[in-house]
Amino acid sequence: MTDLKKKILWQCRRGLWELDQILLPFVENDFEHLNKEDQLLFQKLLQYEDIELFDIFVNKIDPIDNEFRNLTVLIIDKHMKNQNGF
Repeated sequence: MTDLKKKILWQCRRGLWELDQILLPFVENDFEHLNKEDQLLFQKLLQYEDIELFDIFVNKIDPIDNEFRNLTVLIIDKHMKNQNGF
């Protein structure tokens, strides 16, 4: 595991069970498959407050900044597939 991935995993431990269930598996399984631009975008996304991330990933409210739109849709889709056993 790379140092970057370890750092990102640590930053994903938000203390909210719902966010941990979405973000940690995404990083473990998919982060390294993102292109560099999306990896940087993900790191920037982690700077959001927990409640903002909760709204995006649990309440499915679009992020204020549209640059995150495609990435958040990807993360939500991956989470839904994992939940459904795909």
